[in-house]
Amino acid sequence: MQESRRSRSAQGENSRRRSEPFAHTSTSLDRRTSLDPSALRTAEPRLTHHDSKTSLLSLQTENSADDAFVKCKYPKCPSRAPLSDAKRHYKSCHNCSTMYCSKECRRAHWEKHRKVCLHSRASALCRQIISAAKEDVNSLHQISTIGHKGYLAQGRGVVKVFFTSPEAAEKFTTHGYQYLSEPEYVKWISLQPNEMGVELYTEVVKLCKSYNPETRVILYVAVCIISEVPTKGAVKWERQMVSRCAKLRLSKSVTAAIQEQNRKRNRRDSKGTPDDRETLILTSKMSNAGERNAATAHKFREICFKNIVHELESRGVVLRKHFPEVYSRLAAYVDGTSDRFIPMTIYPRDATSGKSFVCVIMPDSDVDSGTPVDGKAVTVDVGLDKSRHQLSTPM
Repeated sequence: MQESRRSRSAQGENSRRRSEPFAHTSTSLDRRTSLDPSALRTAEPRLTHHDSKTSLLSLQTENSADDAFVKCKYPKCPSRAPLSDAKRHYKSCHNCSTMYCSKECRRAHWEKHRKVCLHSRASALCRQIISAAKEDVNSLHQISTIGHKGYLAQGRGVVKVFFTSPEAAEKFTTHGYQYLSEPEYVKWISLQPNEMGVELYTEVVKLCKSYNPETRVILYVAVCIISEVPTKGAVKWERQMVSRCAKLRLSKSVTAAIQEQNRKRNRRDSKGTPDDRETLILTSKMSNAGERNAATAHKFREICFKNIVHELESRGVVLRKHFPEVYSRLAAYVDGTSDRFIPMTIYPRDATSGKSFVCVIMPDSDVDSGTPVDGKAVTVDVGLDKSRHQLSTPM
């Protein structure tokens, strides 16, 4: 009896299970969902391959609107990261804002990046310095004064302005004359190609040979940059010079002073009549052409220069003191800055007689070059290599 009851109850229970399948399934699913979160993922609708790509692209588009991606600047490295992550983890150049994903990439790219990094920053600063020197009246006056006095004393050259750091240069561009470092005059033959580079050196020399020292000055600006070199181990520092040059117009005050000096000299030299003035012609005769060709050009020019100075000193005229411009041009003629000396006429005063005389200086030229003279003319061959200057002989 008991066994028959048990069988009938089991059959009834099975029939109820078969008649209510959905009720039991939902109940069991709810229990698994509450206990196992992975069951929820199985219950979610699956995305197709196309749908997954579309959703990922839309996600990146949304993120790119908020956070731009930053790529490592080392060309061989493909790494990139959102801007927010790059600010926290990327390594920047010690001298600029160039970003790298690691120290290794920054170190590997330094040899190529260093040129762009230093010159892009300092070259722009040099241009600002030149612009500030033009606009600042006091700075331009000091540069013009040093340039003109330096030319009279040493010949053609540049006014060099050196800043020990970019910060010092920025102070000058911001505040002007009070932060201008002490300018110095440098003769063009004393400039160093390895300091400024061959290209800039060639440009500076070309400017020095062509500018008019009575109206222009050559400004050479140099900024020293000390940068950290990305290396392993101890920190290393590197010192480099970044420079530029420009041709500036002399300040109005210096130009006015030069013009006034020229007017005074012309008034002083114009006193006396041509009839009672002696004309001294300092030249090298054509008869010495063979001798000149046998000697070096530099040696020949030195002989002419010494003889001209000695001849005028015998009359109480110190060329360097009384006619510094002529002295500078002769010096440039000797050192090779000028290929040929353009004849010049001056009106010095003889210390013995007290009378002014006309002096035509024309080395490396023949006396028959067509220079007109009035009154008594005396010629001196300054091309003779003698221990004493040649005696003056009337023509």
